[in-house]
Parts: sequence; C-alpha cells; structure tokens
Amino acid sequence: MFALVEAGLRRVRAPGATASEPNELPPLPTWDGGGHLVDIDDRDALYRAMEEDG
Repeated sequence: MFALVEAGLRRVRAPGATASEPNELPPLPTWDGGGHLVDIDDRDALYRAMEEDG
C-alpha cells in the first residue's frame, strides 16, 4: 500500500503534471472496495466473519 501511495504522490508532484489552476490537483482515483462485512466494534460479528472467510 505504501508503494502505491508513494507512486501516486510522485506522479502528482512530477514536473509537467497538468492542472487547470496552479494550486489545483487532479481528481483522486476512485475504488470500490466492496463494502464492509461488519462493524469492527462488534467483536462477535467480526470473529464470525473471519471464521466464515477461512
């Protein structure tokens, strides 16, 4: 994950990066992570989900 963030930062900060205004950054990419299985505060539900996944 760190390598992905670092690559993105390098790309944004690279010379020649385009933006319509000097302080405007290009929009961030979107990603659909599939949603949450459980609320991590509910420890019992978390353990059940971990058991079902394995």
